[in-house]
Amino acid sequence: MRFLTRPRRVGRLLGVPVLVSPLVVALLAVILVQVAHRAGLAALGEVTGWLALALASLLAHEFAHAWAARRLGVRVFDVRIGPLGGMARMEGVSTRPEIELRVAAAGPAVNLLLAGLFLLVPGHIGTGGTLINLVFGLGNLIPAFPLDGGRVLRAWLAMRAPLLAATRAAIRVSHLVLVILLGVAGWYGEFPIALLLVGFLYLAGREELVQVLLHSGTDSTLDTGEVVRRAFRRQDHTEC
Repeated sequence: MRFLTRPRRVGRLLGVPVLVSPLVVALLAVILVQVAHRAGLAALGEVTGWLALALASLLAHEFAHAWAARRLGVRVFDVRIGPLGGMARMEGVSTRPEIELRVAAAGPAVNLLLAGLFLLVPGHIGTGGTLINLVFGLGNLIPAFPLDGGRVLRAWLAMRAPLLAATRAAIRVSHLVLVILLGVAGWYGEFPIALLLVGFLYLAGREELVQVLLHSGTDSTLDTGEVVRRAFRRQDHTEC
């Protein structure tokens, strides 16, 4: 299993190494084999095209993060593509909320821009490209870690509160959002799939909190209500 989950370098794009998990390749191969077996070669070509478009949109999203980070003087290690999406790894963004907010917002912004551009393309390609990029753009704006919306929320809160308190507040908001998502998914009969996704987001949020706690070394006495109140005030506060 380690062979399937460990990302492998496949090249560089704009000077940034790109790593892909072998599990992604395996899953795509299974999907394409099933399509070819059940629907024939014509359907295989169409599905391959849509998967390629989705992958290109995902790469555009991640490299928007990388480009914004490099423009702001942040070191970018690589871009990784896994079964649950992509990730641009960079150095020390979470400790600088002004930078984290801009970097996190860059990915969804590019997807929403692409969605608008695909509206100008006639036919199924335009419709499909618009929908794919709307899913990447709007989906990542959901305020739940490790989605970009969760990082934007945490960065906004951290501008007027300690990072640890802001992270804890953002994760509590995230938990509320995840409960709502589970309810909506259950209503539409998609509860098992939603439960897996929500479980992943929950664990990722807890991991983020642990990392910030280890980096901070000390806990914060601010509760979530105070963190949110500070975020709406003009004056800056530095007490813990």
